[in-house]
Amino acid sequence: MAIRIITDSICDVPEEFVSRYGIRVLPLTVHFGEASYKDGVDLTIEQFLEKLEQSQIMPTTSQVPPMEFLSAYKEELAKGNEVISIHGSSKLSGTFNSAMMAKEQLGSEKIHVIDSEEISLGAGILVIKAARLAEEKLEAEAIIREIEASRARVRYYFVLDTLKYLHKGGRLSFSAAVVGSILNIKPILTVSEGKLELLGKARGISKAITSILETVEEKGWSLNGKIIGVNHIADFEHRNLLEEEIKKRYNVSEVIRGAVGSVVATHAGPGAVAFCFEAE
Repeated sequence: MAIRIITDSICDVPEEFVSRYGIRVLPLTVHFGEASYKDGVDLTIEQFLEKLEQSQIMPTTSQVPPMEFLSAYKEELAKGNEVISIHGSSKLSGTFNSAMMAKEQLGSEKIHVIDSEEISLGAGILVIKAARLAEEKLEAEAIIREIEASRARVRYYFVLDTLKYLHKGGRLSFSAAVVGSILNIKPILTVSEGKLELLGKARGISKAITSILETVEEKGWSLNGKIIGVNHIADFEHRNLLEEEIKKRYNVSEVIRGAVGSVVATHAGPGAVAFCFEAE
């Protein structure tokens, strides 16, 4: 019997780690009118951004349906595997609830569903940690304890080029979105108790990155010896700048690099950069 880690595409686990640890990723769906695409399967992020630019309508997204979880869970149980299923914040996506419905329908004690209370790579680093612990042959209960403890410590900060898409997608209020209309003002967001929170703003992405790192220092957190995650939406330049600035200040142990998928990009738009870590 093995422990199989299952997640969803809004956790943005980089493909390198999906392949290395055999993580099973169930995709959400992006809809452009009547056309539907499985996130990361039918549509690459480059193709998505091209459609986003050309489309006259705002794309919508939908959660992984319970039946897909039911099928995946049944398959893993049939192989004799135990499942740890980690998903994006239940306050930002209905996918966690779909997973819970499937678990309850099966009534198996070998299925464990965790709400990461995070989004994108903020959730993804928890998925990767769980996969590494499973590789070390820890029991499911021990892995769950570690992930739940880590969940409370994860901090995820991201800088957007605009708040337009978050507002249009209903993830942010109009009053907060107005900030993004000021010339070259870049909003800084974080996730707090599973919800998006507007943390501040800065003139330009470079200054926004500096502002985030100053916040980390003011909180008394150190990234020395830490695993950090850095991801972006079609903005390698600022992703590299963010990583360089972090490395100037701290001796991190590992950098997990990734790209944001189509579902998160629907609400964040192009030109975003982000990083995450576990605070002590």
